[in-house]
Amino acid sequence: MSMPSESAAEYRSHYNDGQSAASHAVLVYADDAGLAVTGDDGRVVDRWAWDDIRYADPPAGNRPVRLSNRAKSGARLTVEDAALLPIVRAQARYLTRDPVTRRRVWTVVALLAAATAVILFFVYGLPWVARPAAALVPIAWEEPVGESTVNVINELFARGRKLCSDPAGQAALQSLTRKLTAVAQTPYDIRVDVVNADVVNALAAPGGRIVIFRGLIDRATSADEVAGVLAHEIAHVIRRHPTQGMFNSIGWSALLSVFTGGASLSNTAVARLAAHLATSAHTRELESEADEGAVAMLDKSGIGTAGLAHFFESLKRLEKNGPQLPEYLSSHPQTNKRIEMIESEASKPRTPALSPAEWQALKAICR
Repeated sequence: MSMPSESAAEYRSHYNDGQSAASHAVLVYADDAGLAVTGDDGRVVDRWAWDDIRYADPPAGNRPVRLSNRAKSGARLTVEDAALLPIVRAQARYLTRDPVTRRRVWTVVALLAAATAVILFFVYGLPWVARPAAALVPIAWEEPVGESTVNVINELFARGRKLCSDPAGQAALQSLTRKLTAVAQTPYDIRVDVVNADVVNALAAPGGRIVIFRGLIDRATSADEVAGVLAHEIAHVIRRHPTQGMFNSIGWSALLSVFTGGASLSNTAVARLAAHLATSAHTRELESEADEGAVAMLDKSGIGTAGLAHFFESLKRLEKNGPQLPEYLSSHPQTNKRIEMIESEASKPRTPALSPAEWQALKAICR
């Protein structure tokens, strides 16, 4: 190898070539290309390009500065002469970071593309998968999920108070549920619970579970209105919309749990599902499907749709208050359009949903 020029300043260092554990005392000099390492005989034994030089360890206190070489795996240079350090800091551009290479750029681009693909799948792909996947979920798997979901919703909104269970009110609610399910084709054993919370809302959970909040019963002016809302939620159940909501809110953990024979969902997953069902409405498409199903159910049962239309009329007045509008309507089709659709299919009530005594019992179910 070549010899350094006589005018070049030399600096004491220790050198390890990365091939053995031995460390050699050397002299190093700097030129435009980088650092040259000279052996005992004064000949250059190695050259380090400026762009390949980086810190092997972060500089600290009085500890000698150790340098490594990106192009020479394991090679180390321990600088003992502090006069060399300002030159290294001025010339070595990548002491503390890696250079931006074309390969590195493409790696970053590939990672960003992969992350974007994952996000797009969860935003657009997972909802597309949710409907056919929901149809394959065993009802026996859904039932404990629905049970846990109802318990969490009760904890969230009623602070753990017992579900409303006045015997006469329960009997009236069961009577109303039977009238509707008798004309609906569903493999679910529909169970309806009333949560003791002043919330104008109702929702369907997996496993054929339906929750009605006391605030909705209090606001309703007749049993026919409650029947209309209940029919709407039963229609959600029949079309397995709550199970689709489970996949949309929890994602792959639900899919894997169902289709790999896993146990029921974790407590954390159930809490996320409950929050999703209670605070996020279904898509307008699913709500329209449920409206259509409710109209057919109410007509076949003989109750008719006038009560449901009247209930939406009363909710329309809430829209004027903006923030007070319940989440139950947040992404539903516009209330006017829903009323028009229901009234276009409406038939006059032939049989009241409940007798006056049963309606009073249902109103008092939370006493």
